[in-house]
Amino acid sequence: MRLVLLTDLHFGRARPDLVPPLLESVAAANPDLIAIAGDFVQRARAGQFRKARAFIDQLQHPWIAVPGNHDIALYNLFARAFAPRAAYRRWIAPDTEPMIETNDAIIVGLDTTHRWSHQRGLIRPRQIDRLCKMIDQAQGKPVVIMAHHPFHHRPEVEKKVMKGAADALTQWAACGPHVILSGHLHTWTVEPFVAQKSDAMTLQIHCGTGLSTRLRGEANEYAIIDLDGDQIIAERMTALADRLEFVRASRHSYQQTTTGWHAIP
Repeated sequence: MRLVLLTDLHFGRARPDLVPPLLESVAAANPDLIAIAGDFVQRARAGQFRKARAFIDQLQHPWIAVPGNHDIALYNLFARAFAPRAAYRRWIAPDTEPMIETNDAIIVGLDTTHRWSHQRGLIRPRQIDRLCKMIDQAQGKPVVIMAHHPFHHRPEVEKKVMKGAADALTQWAACGPHVILSGHLHTWTVEPFVAQKSDAMTLQIHCGTGLSTRLRGEANEYAIIDLDGDQIIAERMTALADRLEFVRASRHSYQQTTTGWHAIP
């Protein structure tokens, strides 16, 4: 099964000149499913959501999505208090936690946004329990979790890890191997996360922004992810600085074993 991971499109702070080459590159990848991990817009305004909707309407393959913290109104306190995801549900998708199961994989979306948190996410105990059961009962199928907020940050990242992330990683590692797709940090990371000693059941794939001008020193990018039995390959596709084109920048291969995910040379 082939997935494409898009995240942090940030319409309102997006590069319009990159929209056509991104759509063209994603279509050429010919994925079975496009996973969009939140932050469609910059400030949750109708005009920005309208542009985001126009973008996803041009996608040529099936897609699922979860909201990000920027998809919740920041300054409209009434909307933030009483209907924080209403605009997302209207313009993007009514379900903020979609799930798709095929013969090859289980893809589960998690809504990690919190109405009173501007940036930091939240993973709730009921979400942790639900995913643990899915991982435990997957019967060998890869379980791919998609959330906007990462469950682990590198030491140099200043933002706080979302609340409940450590508990989620510990409990999910006990349930079995899985993959987490995320965004939020506008940086690229692919590596197993070791929850307990040599136990590396979580393979994390953090992707940077597809279209935003807030690059934080890295290129605009998206990921192509191939699932093949107990193996997974993640390719980083980045936009060239000198011309409007996405090319492969790196390739990462891992295999699932009894002790978790391990790199394939």
